[in-house]
Amino acid sequence: MIISLSGTPGTGKSTVGDKVAKRLGYSVIELSDFIKHGSELEASVSLNELNNIAKSKLKENSIIISHLAHMLTLGKIDLFIVLRCNPLKLIKRLKKRGYSKSKIYDNAMFEALDGTYIEATELHKNVIQIENTKNLNLTIKQIVSFIETGKKPNKFNKDYSKYLLDIEKLSY
Repeated sequence: MIISLSGTPGTGKSTVGDKVAKRLGYSVIELSDFIKHGSELEASVSLNELNNIAKSKLKENSIIISHLAHMLTLGKIDLFIVLRCNPLKLIKRLKKRGYSKSKIYDNAMFEALDGTYIEATELHKNVIQIENTKNLNLTIKQIVSFIETGKKPNKFNKDYSKYLLDIEKLSY
């Protein structure tokens, strides 16, 4: 099985992806490892280039991790997982990483507006959302269980749009 693991920066993609891969014996393809950081290439990498990178690294039983993994159109991806996180918690995570105020604001707003999930569902049918705000072990358990049994996890029913005004207040 080939899995795309995506989400707004700070939702826990790398942590979750590594732990799920370890449990299942999958390989991890972290797309950011193949893009030169701090370069013009990082800012201007095209989706075509990302698809080519992913395709060249692809093996059976892989998890492709990136905040853009949901945009891949390889045709070989069996499942698209979008990790979700409470935007207020996301803000704390991104502050710890040293993100600028504007980058924190943009990412928190994108999460509150379901940005990654909407983009994923516009491109693909096999998309699920998983909450990863509080319980990392539960997140991993849900993903592993779904991959092993095919039984979908509980439907994601968080409405993060209610945090839009809180995010706006924090930006000042």
